[in-house]
Amino acid sequence: MLSQYDRQQLELISLRLQSDDPELAKALRDGKPRPLPVHRRWPYVLLGVLAALVVVAGVLTAGVGLLFAGTLALAAVVYWYRLQARRSPRVRSTRRRFPRRG
Repeated sequence: MLSQYDRQQLELISLRLQSDDPELAKALRDGKPRPLPVHRRWPYVLLGVLAALVVVAGVLTAGVGLLFAGTLALAAVVYWYRLQARRSPRVRSTRRRFPRRG
């Protein structure tokens, strides 16, 4: 059982949450959390494939400009992809971890 002070604190937290983010408060009250934001990575993959094709074209035609531009574009795409992956929310799995033998 919670003390009177704990109940008051929970009520204050609830009121603050309701005023700050009513959508989240409603989702928590209904027991339906809002879905995680979708981070689309397919544009990065598509740009990476195109940059790799430019690199291949530069190698096949011995074009230094194509090779340089493709390599630069590929490096930029990998950088932005990794940055996007780092910022995306992580979903934690609830799998069981068994102790190691030994």
